[in-house]
Amino acid sequence: MITAAPAESMSVCEFCGAPGRARTRNDDPYGWRKAVCDTCQPAWSTHRLMIIPGVVRVRDR
Repeated sequence: MITAAPAESMSVCEFCGAPGRARTRNDDPYGWRKAVCDTCQPAWSTHRLMIIPGVVRVRDR
């Protein structure tokens, strides 16, 4: 179980728990990697979706 956890953590969206994949903001090859689904990706890429001390926050623009 412990050896499977890192691989599984990169296939679950960190924001909503849906199936996701490792991505960077705007698909920058050198950016910070986070597991994100297709639905959450646009908001995360534009810095509108974030996790602040364990709580998912959406910033209005």
